[in-house]
Amino acid sequence: MFSSQVPYVELYRSLLAYSGHDAFIDVLDGWLKHNSDECRWFAEFAQRTNDDWSKASDEDLCHLYALFRVTSVLLLRRQSGPSGDSEYEGVSITEKGFNLFHEQLGFRVPKIVDYHPFYHEIVSVTPAPSDSPIRISGIAWPCLMLGDMLFCRAGCSVTGGISHVVKEIAESSTLYWTFRRRDRPCDDLSHGWGHNSQWRTAHRRDYCTSNGYHFNVDGRHSLNDQKCIVEDLTLDAMIELVTNRCLIRSRADGSDLFPYDYSYTEVVERR
Repeated sequence: MFSSQVPYVELYRSLLAYSGHDAFIDVLDGWLKHNSDECRWFAEFAQRTNDDWSKASDEDLCHLYALFRVTSVLLLRRQSGPSGDSEYEGVSITEKGFNLFHEQLGFRVPKIVDYHPFYHEIVSVTPAPSDSPIRISGIAWPCLMLGDMLFCRAGCSVTGGISHVVKEIAESSTLYWTFRRRDRPCDDLSHGWGHNSQWRTAHRRDYCTSNGYHFNVDGRHSLNDQKCIVEDLTLDAMIELVTNRCLIRSRADGSDLFPYDYSYTEVVERR
């Protein structure tokens, strides 16, 4: 564990112990006041790395991950079902409080109308005619951005045909790069490590730029490279997994895969 992560580890543990009615008022607001340097750190990180992703250090990525663990706990009550092996339901926090906490740290909530896996995590699916594209029908929690970097995808209900999304796959396949969910299996590189060691995990980074969407930019192997060798899945299925963080239509065993080494860029011509 890096010393820079300690404030988040303490906050994370405080949230797990919290049983009140408004975590922002009772826990987060006071934490922000006592950790004002953190607000400046995220602004500095965004400025330093937004145009040169290589300037992020291992400690930077673990710093981001520590906050992401906190965010994951704050999202639990917006999910259904048991929380792993326990009945823990998360903390009580309003949407306003959730947004305010992250906004004071320098994040923004973008207004995205159309579905895209860069911005959206599929929570539930209502089937539509087979060729129908994926469309958003409801939002469970908001997306968070830091400059051009995605920090947290919005959770959404969607409609769509089986050519694009299959209900039983999209709703229940393992969600990678994710520490905790109540409603589905999840996996990240902290799993299996001790309480202190697990914090030395790098946060996944995705960026939206003028030339496209860049997924898992710290991955060692680009799926855009024709010479890239993919294990366990077809190339198309691995691209689906890296862009969605889970399988949403490919009928493959997605429960024990290792997509962490792969990056992918979806090139977009913007007008």
